[in-house]
Amino acid sequence: MLALGGAEAAWIALMVVVYDRTHSTYWLSAGLFLTFGASGVFGPLGGLLADRTDRRLVMVGSDLLTAGAAVAMIAAHSPPVLLGAAFASAVAQAPFNAAAAGAVPNLVAPEDLAWANSTMGIGRGAGYLIGPLLGGVLVGAVGGAAVFALFAVCVVCSAGLVASVRGNFAVSGRPAAADAGGLRAGFAFVGRDPVLLRIALAWMVLLFLTGPVLVAELPLARSFGQGSTGYGMLAAAWAAGSLAGAFAGRRLSRAGERRAMVWGVVAVAAGLLVVAASPVFAPVLAGLLWAGLAEGVLSVAEQNIIQRASPDAVRSRVNAAVEAAALMAFALSFSLAGFAIALVGVRGVYAVAAAGHLAGAGILSGAMRRDRGRQLSRTPGRPEGV
Repeated sequence: MLALGGAEAAWIALMVVVYDRTHSTYWLSAGLFLTFGASGVFGPLGGLLADRTDRRLVMVGSDLLTAGAAVAMIAAHSPPVLLGAAFASAVAQAPFNAAAAGAVPNLVAPEDLAWANSTMGIGRGAGYLIGPLLGGVLVGAVGGAAVFALFAVCVVCSAGLVASVRGNFAVSGRPAAADAGGLRAGFAFVGRDPVLLRIALAWMVLLFLTGPVLVAELPLARSFGQGSTGYGMLAAAWAAGSLAGAFAGRRLSRAGERRAMVWGVVAVAAGLLVVAASPVFAPVLAGLLWAGLAEGVLSVAEQNIIQRASPDAVRSRVNAAVEAAALMAFALSFSLAGFAIALVGVRGVYAVAAAGHLAGAGILSGAMRRDRGRQLSRTPGRPEGV
């Protein structure tokens, strides 16, 4: 929660500072492309590192390197230098998520997997909630440099907390198993697994059509007469919903996970349509709150499904491969964001994002039928839970 909260605060500050200095959505698109693109490109390398070493060491090292990049953001003044430092921060952060996702099944019993992923989702939701609010308020009150300094402190504290955790973070089994396949192992595993392949494809489709929304958030807030605080409120509304959704996710059964994946994406689309249609600010926040709630539940479901489907020796690489495919599509969409906003308007890109989520739901429906068939074939005659 600490690292993510600091990162979200810094993200809000970065977007505000860059937009105020350039007054251009194309610069915002460039920032999004660099940071999300870095996560997509370097995430698989982080997954490889996490599968070959102690995942706790990877997480601590990732946090400390991120702190160094945050310090560089404090000293940066021109938009190109600031975005370069933000890119370095994204590269440093890339291994953390893959290592954390790979470690969870080793730290809890199989029957507690949903609880564990829900708890991690709660931490993420709290970070997404607190970070944007702090970032929006602080960047308007004391400037971006102070927010970047807060980011550095948060990730150092995160490193200390991770280092204090007791448990087995290392890959189980023979060391050679973790080396099998190298960097390509995660992508190869996803390519062979019909469920994971469809999940990755669904995220690629829906995130490619959702990317312009992130560029449109600040202009959207300002179109309602809101400043940086209103911008932070948009992200915080989604995060508050995501936090509640993560709580709900710990009650998911296997059958419930599959329903959450499909109908959760449909529910996100509904929330985005509310944003697209609303003439006033309050319903916009309500729509994002609803969308975040759905996203919080389906994120827990997704992690449960991916972690069960992937063996420990390649689990971090599998998570990184799915995430990389999604983030690269997301990053690519930012190159078109300025054009999309000019074509359909700030609210129009939310409607396009809703259409993308509906398309993703169709793909996920096929994936979840495959997952159900796979479970039934492994446990013949056993009825599913509700």
